[in-house]
Amino acid sequence: MDLCLLISEPRWKESFNLTYLEGLGIDMKCPDCGAEMAYGHLYCEKCGREIQIVPDFEPEIENSITETLSTVGEEIEGGSLKDDQGIETAVDIHGLGKKKHKNRSNSFFSQELGKNGMILAFVIFFVVLLAGAFLTLHLYHRFSAAYQIEQARYYAQLGEYEEAVGYLEKAKKLEADVVEVAFLESNYYYQLGEKQKAAEVLVELITSEPLEYGDEERAYSYVIDIWDEEEKYTDINWILSECRNNEIVNQFQQYIARMPEFGYEPGSYDEVVLLKISANTTGKIYYTLDGSTPDQNSSVYIAPLILESGEYQVAALFVNDYGIESEVARSWYVINLTVPDPPELLLYSGSFHVPTMIEVVEPESGTVHYTMDGSNPTKDSPKYTGPISMPLGRSNFKFITVSEEGVSSEIVSRSFDFTLETDVTVSKAVNNVTQALFDRKVLSDLQGHSHEIMGKYVFKYNTIVEIPDMGYYYVLDEYIEAENGEQTKTDRLYAVEVYTGAPNRLIYDENGQMGLISLSTP
Repeated sequence: MDLCLLISEPRWKESFNLTYLEGLGIDMKCPDCGAEMAYGHLYCEKCGREIQIVPDFEPEIENSITETLSTVGEEIEGGSLKDDQGIETAVDIHGLGKKKHKNRSNSFFSQELGKNGMILAFVIFFVVLLAGAFLTLHLYHRFSAAYQIEQARYYAQLGEYEEAVGYLEKAKKLEADVVEVAFLESNYYYQLGEKQKAAEVLVELITSEPLEYGDEERAYSYVIDIWDEEEKYTDINWILSECRNNEIVNQFQQYIARMPEFGYEPGSYDEVVLLKISANTTGKIYYTLDGSTPDQNSSVYIAPLILESGEYQVAALFVNDYGIESEVARSWYVINLTVPDPPELLLYSGSFHVPTMIEVVEPESGTVHYTMDGSNPTKDSPKYTGPISMPLGRSNFKFITVSEEGVSSEIVSRSFDFTLETDVTVSKAVNNVTQALFDRKVLSDLQGHSHEIMGKYVFKYNTIVEIPDMGYYYVLDEYIEAENGEQTKTDRLYAVEVYTGAPNRLIYDENGQMGLISLSTP
């Protein structure tokens, strides 16, 4: 390094001036009090005056220094420099010099040691700073919500769910993400077998926090799954009834028992009302018509209720497939219609031993409908068009008149017991027809099979009729039964005389009069 350059640097200049003056044997004095000062002191020990780093010298001293520096400069210009021991050093004009004596190494190592000391101090400072930052960061993480959640996940992976829950409790106190903590905590409680706590955590989340749709849907789904396992369907119905998100509610309709809905608004009507009652999902609807509160012992709604003349206080209860009961729905209806007269029967209930026709006197307005199995007739029941042959055995007839407005009259009921005093039963009549058709090669066996069809023929009793001047006959219908058991009715009829058992084909002429074609072997 260029010596002149070193002298120009302030820090080096301070060291140089003090050392050089000391080497010349020059005393330093305070400019104020004149007290002598030790070399290297920047303040007067007597008066406290600050001393300049470069003092004001006397002319002789300044000249001496100037002369010395000139000499040094000349030596440098000449390319060599002697130290205080007379050892010559080669000087490079570019500032790079090499010492020709090994004693130069002592100075070199002293300089290097100073440099290394500064580096070492810097490294130590940096390490301490880094350690402090690391410690601060570590403590921050250790006592942060993120750290607690991380630890909870770690212990959960080990199956130590109680420990995991403990860390989540700490996370709550550190203002952790409420949603994330709730889902984790619910899962850990579930793994511990504490299903009710698992559900309660999410219920609290649902009822206290505004959630995004995805989180809300997931929370409801988890809660409902848990309660479904525990068969707590009432709780499921409750939480869904409180939900304001229709999309979520619609996903779990099967758990909800809403009040039934009526197809007609309450009020007065001048027509028959077919009242439809509906529910939001599958289950049963129970109802009453007198205003009383229905329960699961009340009438079960199957088809629309026929409300005719009169007043009705309708109450309905819905019970879904999970046994959840809805609130009771109520409505009222007043039907202002004229009730038609009931039909008149000429035959009374009793026992009969000969074929008998059942006749009805129809009212002037309306149509007569009937049933034969004891059920109540409606406008959809068979219509009476003429005398009805009394069936064999016991029968229970019911008749009504239905007005043009759809109002039904009172029901007229009759019961009949009809038995024939004959050895020819219905079963015998069927066998006689089968045998006659087999003898005529129409059937290939007595089971009803035929070469003409796939499957077989089947004969069924229909009624007993009286053919004028010919007597009473069992009327049999013919069916074709496929291999799968499905039966199709044909247009052929058979008639078997009730006392002799003679088989016949039954036909009708163009005037609707009955005729017979004998099947007996000549």
